[in-house]
Amino acid sequence: MGHYTKKPVTVEAILWAGTSIVGGAPAWISEALQKDPHEPGAIFRLDDDVHIFTTEGVMIARPGDWIIRGVEGEIYPCRDSVFQATYAVASAAPDGSGTPAITRGEADAIVEASTAPRVTADAIKAKIASADFFRSGVLTICIIEMVSGFTFVGKSACVSPENYDQAAGERYAYDDAFRQIWAFEAYLLREQLSAASNQAA
Repeated sequence: MGHYTKKPVTVEAILWAGTSIVGGAPAWISEALQKDPHEPGAIFRLDDDVHIFTTEGVMIARPGDWIIRGVEGEIYPCRDSVFQATYAVASAAPDGSGTPAITRGEADAIVEASTAPRVTADAIKAKIASADFFRSGVLTICIIEMVSGFTFVGKSACVSPENYDQAAGERYAYDDAFRQIWAFEAYLLREQLSAASNQAA
C-alpha cells in the first residue's frame, strides 16, 4: 500500500453556525436551497442542522461544521477539525499583502495540473547546450549556453566567506540563469499563440 498526498485544490466553503452562515450565504448556497430536496446538491435546514443531498446519500452539517463546494460543484459537509487540518485560506482579492496563501510546492502542483500551453522546465532543459561556472571570492557565476548559441548569465553570492559553499553557489547561480530563460521562453510561446490566434481569426 502506497502513501499519497492530496493534490492542492481551491474550494469554496462556508461555516455553519447553527442559526446562520458566518459571513453570509454565497450564491451557490442559495441555488442549492432552491433545488428539489432529492436532487444531488440540494440542501435544506432542519432545526440547527443542514441536510445535504449527495450522490452518496444524505450528509448532515451540524453547527460548527463547514459546507464545502468542491472542484466539480459538489456540496458536502466537513468537520471543523478536519477542515482546519486540510485547508488553508486562499487569497480572494486580486491584490493583497502578507505571505502567499499556499506553499511553493502546492503552487507547483497546481501548475503541473494545467492543460493549456505553458513553459515547462523539461522543455527549457532540452534547449540547454552547456553550463559553465566561475568563482570570484564569494561570487559564483553561471553561464548557460542554449542550443541556439544564445547565452544567459546567473549570479549567486553570500555575505560571509565562511558560509561559502561551491556546490550551493553553483546551484543558486544556475537557478538565477534558468529563471531568465523562463521569461524568454514564455515570451516566445505567447508570440506563437498570438500569431496562431490571429491567423485563425
